[in-house]
Amino acid sequence: MERTDPSPSCWKEMGVFGDKSCPELAVLGHCRHCRDYTAAGRRLLDREAPLDYPAEWTGLLAAPKEEGRTDTLSVIVFRLGPELLALKTLFFQEASEAARPHGIPLRTSEVFRGIVNVNGELICCMSLAALLEIPSGGDAAGRKVYPRLVVITRQGQRFAFAADEVLGVYRFPPEALQEPPATVAKSVRAMTAGIFRQEERTVGLIDEERLFAALVRSLAA
Repeated sequence: MERTDPSPSCWKEMGVFGDKSCPELAVLGHCRHCRDYTAAGRRLLDREAPLDYPAEWTGLLAAPKEEGRTDTLSVIVFRLGPELLALKTLFFQEASEAARPHGIPLRTSEVFRGIVNVNGELICCMSLAALLEIPSGGDAAGRKVYPRLVVITRQGQRFAFAADEVLGVYRFPPEALQEPPATVAKSVRAMTAGIFRQEERTVGLIDEERLFAALVRSLAA
């Protein structure tokens, strides 16, 4: 096939970025396989830089950098019954498939449910719903939900608890945290550092110090 001299930007006129009338497309499939397109790219890279190019980049590199926010709180949101709660991501170890704990005679209680095996490690399984006096059931809004066994850890203390579902990681600025209203249940309010909004719902951020202290007390009871 006889080739005609291409225009400086034939790929924009008759190539893949134009009307696709170039007869070479039937063989090459795309302009990037054409020697004229390749040659144009080389000419672009080999061209001399504008006179003000070094000064322009010197100014850009020397300009003060805008720093993004680094003080956002990262939490994992989960549901216990009708309540949406959160704990800082730092204290989450993992969330796995729900598992039935093995009770310990004369030790199992409403809060301490027994021992669960998580990846070969025996961990005390607690009921946060019982600890916070949260009723069972809840609002799944017609969604298919997957109960999870959540493992949390802090300063060498490790506990597992059952969650009706884990909704994932959420980040928000500290100033978005508000005081819990008086309508929040007393037991939940006592364990909550504040509340924040996730889309259209209110989420209670659990105070990790109070939580782990309460879990340790429940084991000793």
